[in-house]
Amino acid sequence: MAILELPKKIIYGIDTINQLPEEAIMIGKKFSLFCGEASLKKSGYLEKILELLGMKGLEIQIINGITPEPNIPLVLEILNKVKEYKPDGIIAIGGGSVIDTAKVVSALITTNSSISELRGKEIEFSIPIIASPTTAGTGSEVTRFAVITDLDTKDKFILYGKALIPQIAIIDPKLTFTMSPLVASATGIDALSHAIESFLSRSATCTTDLWAKGALETLWNNLIPSILENSLYSKERVSYASFWAGVAINNTKTTLVHAMSRPLGGLYNIIHGIANGILLPPYLRFNAPFIPQEKMSYLKNLMGGYPPDKIEELLKNLNLPTKISQLIDKDRIDIKLLVERAKSAKMNIDNNLGPVREEDIYAIYMEVL
Repeated sequence: MAILELPKKIIYGIDTINQLPEEAIMIGKKFSLFCGEASLKKSGYLEKILELLGMKGLEIQIINGITPEPNIPLVLEILNKVKEYKPDGIIAIGGGSVIDTAKVVSALITTNSSISELRGKEIEFSIPIIASPTTAGTGSEVTRFAVITDLDTKDKFILYGKALIPQIAIIDPKLTFTMSPLVASATGIDALSHAIESFLSRSATCTTDLWAKGALETLWNNLIPSILENSLYSKERVSYASFWAGVAINNTKTTLVHAMSRPLGGLYNIIHGIANGILLPPYLRFNAPFIPQEKMSYLKNLMGGYPPDKIEELLKNLNLPTKISQLIDKDRIDIKLLVERAKSAKMNIDNNLGPVREEDIYAIYMEVL
């Protein structure tokens, strides 16, 4: 039996952020508004959103300054502020880090458990979340996953559960139009990785393949023009493809790429989408013998050649690295520790098409060192 999990409502299109007050008021009157360090304010959208919410008489607590790659101390600091405020729900407007922080806080409010106690367990309760992304890549606005970092161990790990799926997702592409080329490239490759991993996962179904293929085709045809040509049409399409890929991985989970990219982020602060991009070509080469012929043919036809080679070409066109050592000195990289951390992501490794041994993980890291 296959089950498709989605937010209760997905609203998408240009200027759909204007619907936020009407959706919020159906949940309650008092909200904590989570946002990032500065981009929402610089774009003028924070002021506009606060004005719209105020016109409906909603009370708002602003939680800003949420940094990329949320960590345990940051989450606990925010949790204390939100607990004291006692909101009816959380509004998260930002990139994946902002939305993931909101998810973890929303769950912790409803439980006496610590973050470590929630790890590895299905999270069943949270307060309502309305999520609206300002990047086009993570898909967190439609998923049951949140990523958090333990600063003491430099371990980047997942919390998960149906309760973490935002109640309402609002995808307004205009919120993503102010991304820098680097952020747009990194998050776009993250979305591409989601689509590929879902399409090639053990959990893929005919339905998830529809979401994954829609995202794949749209991203492949629009990433370059959205970033290098500043095409507004393509920026809009990439924004939609990001949430389609999010729906896909929400219902299939990711695979070996994410098992191996999280340690690169936790240990060496490599941006998540960039780490995924570095790993995608060797991941595809490793899995090639296990990919069904019709799926490999689809990818070859879409990309116009052998997928690992074409993705390396895409990375170079976007000025993204293809080797870890382009970002970190080789003598700083602890391959053994990377392998140990990647091995622990059993959910992702078990979902990979080809069986994965420790030596396979080692070989892939060495290939992109």
